[in-house]
Amino acid sequence: MFQRIVYCRRLLWGMALLCVASTANGQTPGTTPLPDSIQLRTVVIQATRTGDKSPVPHTNLGADQIARTYQAQDIPYLLSGIPSLVESSDAGAGIGYTGMRIRGSDATRINVTLNGIPLNDAESQGMFWVDLPDLAASTAEIQVQRGVGTSTNGAGAFGATVNLDLSRVSPDPFAVLSSGVGSFGTQKHSAYLGTGLLCGKLAFSGRLSQIQSNGYVDRASAHLRSYHLTSTYIDDKQSFQAHLLAGQERTYQAWNGLPVQFAGIDSLRTYNISGTEKPGAPYADEVDNYTQRHYLAHYKRLFAAGLSLQANGHYTRGFGYYEQYKAGQSYAQYQLLPPDSLTPETDLIRQRWLDNHFYGLTYALRWAPPINPPLLSAAPVFLLGGALSRYEGRHFGEIIWANAGIEKGQQYYENEADKRDVNVFGKIELRFRGGWATLLDVQFRQVQYTFLGFNTALENVQQRASLHFFNPKAGLSWQFRPNWMAYAFYGIGHREPNRDDYTQSSPNSRPKPEQLQDLEAGLRWESERFSGALNFFSMHYKDQLVLDGRLNDVGAYIRSNVPRSNRTGLELEAQWLLFPSLRCTGSVAFSRNTIKQWVEYRDNWDNGGQDTIQYKNTDLAFSPSVIGRADLTWDPVQMPEKHRLSLSLSGKYVGKQFLDNTSNTFTALPAYFFSDFRINYTLRNWIGEELRIIFAVNNLANARYVSNGWTYRYRSAGYDDRPTNPYTQLEQGTVYSQVGYFPQAGRNVMTTLSLQF
Repeated sequence: MFQRIVYCRRLLWGMALLCVASTANGQTPGTTPLPDSIQLRTVVIQATRTGDKSPVPHTNLGADQIARTYQAQDIPYLLSGIPSLVESSDAGAGIGYTGMRIRGSDATRINVTLNGIPLNDAESQGMFWVDLPDLAASTAEIQVQRGVGTSTNGAGAFGATVNLDLSRVSPDPFAVLSSGVGSFGTQKHSAYLGTGLLCGKLAFSGRLSQIQSNGYVDRASAHLRSYHLTSTYIDDKQSFQAHLLAGQERTYQAWNGLPVQFAGIDSLRTYNISGTEKPGAPYADEVDNYTQRHYLAHYKRLFAAGLSLQANGHYTRGFGYYEQYKAGQSYAQYQLLPPDSLTPETDLIRQRWLDNHFYGLTYALRWAPPINPPLLSAAPVFLLGGALSRYEGRHFGEIIWANAGIEKGQQYYENEADKRDVNVFGKIELRFRGGWATLLDVQFRQVQYTFLGFNTALENVQQRASLHFFNPKAGLSWQFRPNWMAYAFYGIGHREPNRDDYTQSSPNSRPKPEQLQDLEAGLRWESERFSGALNFFSMHYKDQLVLDGRLNDVGAYIRSNVPRSNRTGLELEAQWLLFPSLRCTGSVAFSRNTIKQWVEYRDNWDNGGQDTIQYKNTDLAFSPSVIGRADLTWDPVQMPEKHRLSLSLSGKYVGKQFLDNTSNTFTALPAYFFSDFRINYTLRNWIGEELRIIFAVNNLANARYVSNGWTYRYRSAGYDDRPTNPYTQLEQGTVYSQVGYFPQAGRNVMTTLSLQF
């Protein structure tokens, strides 16, 4: 009842805004034009975005596609149809901690930008979608570039680049109220209001969202809140836009995965070990609690002679912790003295904090001179861009409760990090007569990272790393028929090691940066009823960082550089309009992902050392050789002015994946297939401008599958760990492995009602 009262008040407020906006404009909704709409349709110049005729393989998802699909699951699930993409969820239901891999590359190798601003964590280089709940509701377009992509800001893209555009301005006032409910106690409620253009120049909008879910996995609950406020000024020559985007998440930990011994037992499929160290009932506050706020400012100016400038400022504030109940902890482990000689251990509750600031500037100067050179079919385009950013992070841990001998709030570690990133890039685009076009893109990047780490004497002191990268890229395309285009692209990218690679090593064992040489070549075609794209890729890595089980000179398990590794494959996309009301879309990717030669270092529990095993041409971890998806959509009712009914059925296949780089079948994820069914019904001008109902049945056939996992392998002849550790399995002889799986939800449903005024 309380929620109904709140939504009624919001509805009245939205209607009042509409009245004020209509009066201020002196026009009725739907008639207000944007000034200089061609130049300023997108308020922000997306310097990291690529165009439709680009030789870079990419996929665009527009606002209509997002609205027809999105309900409550995170963006990795919204992007499920992207070629070579595999999505996964710790909680199993797509809400909370989610992730994706593209061409086998994980979140630390996928560069994500928000209006061109880096979104990945600067230190870990990971992308945590849970920090910005309901982000898709504010997004007008998502572009995914596969491979090394064009020059971007932030860490290098080694699998893909994801650009999210939040800068579009609605010329007319609007109010959108959305509410959804589904399986596992899932609820999503949001209100999104906008004034449209006031006096033809000013616009304001705001979104408030709340999402909660109990999760498929036991206790894997998520309580998520977010808001997004935007103000915009536009005239014929310039625009200014400011964003305040914030999210707060509280999720119960589910990142340990399902023990391998429980994987085949239906009653234990949702088992969650987190919190069970507490005697009796699991610890209720074994949670991750984090808040993140983004402040973005974008200024764009149009000059004479085809010159335009974009300047952006950004500041991100993040703070939070994860909390754990730990049993039988040694006082010495926390650098503390025990209360007496008879009590060397204690149960305790600890919080591990992250408190960070990330801020900087980006810019893009674009020039398309109004000339018509004899050999060119259009004016050349020159783009000069770059960024300057700084990350300041503080890491510390606190003990908030213990059996004895520790005061509440006792701090047991603290360290700080400072990372500075400067880059500059230039692009030239030329279109020649005869359908030929070229792209040249050159980037220089410098990274300076200061952190608390080990020196050569293994003393934990402030350390510094300084890196310089040169990333050239070039492309060629040929539109040899009106609807046919062939292209080729070659690019080199570099990527620095992440925080753990630095802090858990000394200068003698510190890994080198990675390098990627990426070749893409393909064909695109389009007709009235059929369109498609065929893309070949060959990605050659030098010094790619992989886990090999080795202990370095400071006693930590590290990622090591492997000299050569490769990803080679073929991606096919197609869309076929079988009938005016029936269309089929799909994609399939075939790939071979190998490490030429490397060594596994396997712990030997009997002698305390490590065994070495040589490998040649093994499969890269988490790199299925086949990924395919198909969608069939039927629109039995198409009356755009009144109502529309759409039914869609999709299916996705993901081939076998290995959890490490040994091609070991004992630690492989079996191939899986799942299907989804969705009903979209839109009713116009009945209640408000549009009433949309989405009903989805996810995993229609109730498939039992696992999309992610982890493993640790060792040798032990003297001790069998299986009776006391459900994560342990015997492979063969005296070789054991510990394995954790992340099972995904079976059949589940979600219904969403959206009302737009």
